Amino acid sequence: MLSSSPSIPRARKRLLRVVATVSSLALLGSALAGCAASADASDSGSATRTVADSVGDVRIPTHPKRIVATDFFSSSVLVDVGVTPVGVMQGIQEPGSRPQRYIDALKGVEQVSTYAEINVEKVLDLDPDLIIVDAAFPEPETLKRLEAIAPLFRVDLTGSWSKRALSIADAANHLDTAQKQQRSYDERAKRISKHYRKVLDENPLAVVSLNTNDATWASYAPGGWPTPAWVDIDAVFRTPTDGEAKTSTDWAWISDEQLEKLGNAGFIVVLEPEQLSRYENNRVWKSLPAVRNGKVFSGFEAPATSSFEWGQDSLDTVESILQKVAQG
Repeated sequence: MLSSSPSIPRARKRLLRVVATVSSLALLGSALAGCAASADASDSGSATRTVADSVGDVRIPTHPKRIVATDFFSSSVLVDVGVTPVGVMQGIQEPGSRPQRYIDALKGVEQVSTYAEINVEKVLDLDPDLIIVDAAFPEPETLKRLEAIAPLFRVDLTGSWSKRALSIADAANHLDTAQKQQRSYDERAKRISKHYRKVLDENPLAVVSLNTNDATWASYAPGGWPTPAWVDIDAVFRTPTDGEAKTSTDWAWISDEQLEKLGNAGFIVVLEPEQLSRYENNRVWKSLPAVRNGKVFSGFEAPATSSFEWGQDSLDTVESILQKVAQG
């Protein structure tokens, strides 16, 4: 568990803060109800504005100063547009979780959440004016406690990463910056797709994860977490065989005894390079066309891509791999 039981005086103090926050939000809501039209009409001078998150319209501060980002992706979008959140998720500062500049930018920021829970007490201590949460998480009771602290902005972690990035930038009131970054990213992705069109068409891609616990592997369908940059350049993915995941929401581990299934891959990107050593003497692996032709690549760190500048880093790696595929 992230949270611990506070002392009685501290708990009483925090309870009073929550009650005061709820009362303040209630009064603010009543006041805004009578002047919503004028507030929305004067964007630069209003205290709040209405924006769309993944659930619906939500009223948030016009210029949020203290943002807590409890999910895996939002903090990178904020860094891209020049905002350092005051609270983030555990693990996002770990090497390899994302490009190094994000790890550097978020160093020392308070960690308030995991994939399983949000430490509401830590969030309260940070005194945020906006909290970003996964639309499918957390539990309703936790949401109620968070709503008593600050407005919530909910993001869909299963949908389009670029739309999600734009919505987060909009919540921070830096949409223009993100849109410029998007245009630059999209233009570059199109150039790469055009330049390597023949290479992509003639070499179906397999993005593969090698299980670190047992002798199994899995391939990712388009839309899986490590595939965004490949999808954005319109890469041709190999056709999954029987038993493999067919969509981005499916998942299936395949025995190493069935490595021949990867025989229809023109090139293979392996996400766990340290695991390749187990195939050094594997005759089936060595017989795969991609392996024989020297078209197996590893070391693609942080391929997830959740923001446009992060996407540029991913395109750097994609372009480097395609140059080698074209030379093979």
